[in-house]
Amino acid sequence: MKKILKWAGVLFGVSAAASVALSLFVSSKKKTCLQGEGWPAMEACSFLVNWQSGTDKAEYLFRRAQLRAKGQMWDGELADLEAAAAAGLDAGLAKERLALIYGGLVKAYGLKGDAPAVVRSAGLAVQAGITDPEIHIALAGAYIEEKKFAEAVELLDRAGSLPNAKKHPYYNMLAAAYGGLGEYEKAYDALKTALTVPAPRPVLASTSKNMGLACFELKRYGEAETYLAYALRAGADCPECGLLLTTIRGALEPAPRPSRAKKQRN
Repeated sequence: MKKILKWAGVLFGVSAAASVALSLFVSSKKKTCLQGEGWPAMEACSFLVNWQSGTDKAEYLFRRAQLRAKGQMWDGELADLEAAAAAGLDAGLAKERLALIYGGLVKAYGLKGDAPAVVRSAGLAVQAGITDPEIHIALAGAYIEEKKFAEAVELLDRAGSLPNAKKHPYYNMLAAAYGGLGEYEKAYDALKTALTVPAPRPVLASTSKNMGLACFELKRYGEAETYLAYALRAGADCPECGLLLTTIRGALEPAPRPSRAKKQRN
């Protein structure tokens, strides 16, 4: 009986030691995956992806996708993000975490030039409550391409409350949506606000070009000339600016006065 109890104690001790060792090993892998970089971190994440399930698996897939993106392994990144989204949905991953995964998918599909997938992923990210204004702006741009101008305005109105949203890309996209609706006064107001926001010269040039186009539509030719001329000087990509400036300057020139001889004949 004593021998049986002795061996039972030994087995229990071995089992407990193995359990502790395994726990420490897994903890080490988690730390390497979540805090490390490069191949060691990627290998640790791969071990955890195969070992874990549910929301944990989704998190480790997402982390491995981030590591693959840093290594410019774009196909692997996309595959991991898709798998993370599927695992997260099945396991009931928190919406804010799903939103980040969908945001990653927007950028990954954007690199591949897959516009329909970008729109689909951006829509899912917005539904999940993503707080990245770039995703809202990208989705608004897709709406504008599809001529869904009212939807773009509504989306951007909501996105305006997000942190750091109201910069030049936001206002330019809002102006484009208003322009699509023919509401050039609102487009003008949005761009006027944008030009009060500090930005690098190329960004200001692009916004000035859009402002000049809005002023032209509103027949504010003096302002249109000022903004379009600045946009050209600042290097904006505006092949139509030269022709518009010629048209504007023609409209602004005073009508020629009749000659004295013509007056005498009259």
